[in-house]
Amino acid sequence: MPTFNPQPSALPPRADHRGSPSPSTPAPITHVEEWLAALLLVLTLSWSMLPSGLSWNFNRLGEDLTGGSVVVQLQWTSLFVLAGALCLFRFEKFQQVIFGLNPFLVAILLFSLANASWSVLPIVTLKKVVQLIGLLMIAVALQVTEMSRTRGLKLAFGTLLAVQVASVLAVLLVPDIAIEYTGMADGAWEGGAWRGVTDQKNMYGTVTAYATFMWVCLFASPKNRISPLLFLVVLGFCGFNLLMTKSTTSLLMATLSSGLFILLRRKYVADDFVFARAFLIVGGLVLIYLHVLYVVQGRLPTWDEFFKPVADLLGKRTDISGRFDIWGMVLEEIDKHPWLGVGFGAFWMGTGSASQSIIDRLYWLPFQAHNGYLDIYNELGIIGLALFAGFILAHVITLFRLSRFSRESSAFHGALLLTVMAHNVTESTLFHGLNLLFILVVFSSVAATTQLRRFRQREAEAQA
Repeated sequence: MPTFNPQPSALPPRADHRGSPSPSTPAPITHVEEWLAALLLVLTLSWSMLPSGLSWNFNRLGEDLTGGSVVVQLQWTSLFVLAGALCLFRFEKFQQVIFGLNPFLVAILLFSLANASWSVLPIVTLKKVVQLIGLLMIAVALQVTEMSRTRGLKLAFGTLLAVQVASVLAVLLVPDIAIEYTGMADGAWEGGAWRGVTDQKNMYGTVTAYATFMWVCLFASPKNRISPLLFLVVLGFCGFNLLMTKSTTSLLMATLSSGLFILLRRKYVADDFVFARAFLIVGGLVLIYLHVLYVVQGRLPTWDEFFKPVADLLGKRTDISGRFDIWGMVLEEIDKHPWLGVGFGAFWMGTGSASQSIIDRLYWLPFQAHNGYLDIYNELGIIGLALFAGFILAHVITLFRLSRFSRESSAFHGALLLTVMAHNVTESTLFHGLNLLFILVVFSSVAATTQLRRFRQREAEAQA
């Protein structure tokens, strides 16, 4: 977030204190702190994109997931300790950032902690809570060290770009690992989708989609002065990798996020009514469609009729590649514990876990409901889902207020939030482990509240 220097005093300093810092003024951020914060950001994003435990052995379906991996624990614990050290060293700034956090994010954390007392796997739930605390600590540490939005965005994009470069090399050197074959029996390359150095094509599609989004945001900022030729070359590289993942969802997310950023940063939509206008436009088009169909045929459309044009465009079935089946099974599980949930992070733990009844009815081994909202409902119940809704609403209000000071920042955070929420309909990302998109949303929430506080502080100092 931007660093705002205090306003110069109207009175000259005393002679005996000239050139000496005020005891109440914190020391400036050192280069060591800046480099440590950069390392913290790069490694956090890297661990979220690379396979769990840095193992490219993908024949592990059905293994016991409750114990966890020693490598994974070392990876993330080291980052949590580094973040804690940075926060402790700047404890005064740490307090300022903590007290300004989205209150519903803190409430979800506390409720998840209490959730361990009735979770079907209390130890697993406690581990998930520790991960959430550690992630929040990393997000706070980045703000404590006053990492600017531009610097953070450059580091994040550079990390995602490096993963793509490594993935292209992996495709050339070790295609058996870097490509998902459609015909595993005969090893056919035809139709193979790239997963690069990640664990699956959907993950690599997410990397390429949000790298594209970040690159568009960097190019749009006049501060960066990126040449059009360089922009097109890098955009073409990201776009090529995106197409090779053969993920229509990722292609849609790249287009949606970039388009929303360009739309929201424009002055005529950066006000308190932008989302109301968008809702009225979309709602009006839907109502017109329903009205015309009802007048012509005297009935309302079925789901297949309503969704088929979009499904055909994306190359999907109208049941969203079989997700309706698993959604129905998850809803049956929710009926058993609607208010408090089964336990934060304790449901999808492989064979022998609480999800066994669903596994027995499917021909494959699921590790999520492929709907993040259903997973939150199932694991944290109605109370947890209500807290999550409060978190989203509070974040949106923060972005409305931030747009008064910086449309570009508000547009970036808003486009990210809306796109991830759309993605969360078909893939569980929010509050579902330490995945890339959830990490970005938590970082965005903490950054937006901190940036808004600093803008208000500078405004108050200017008026004093």
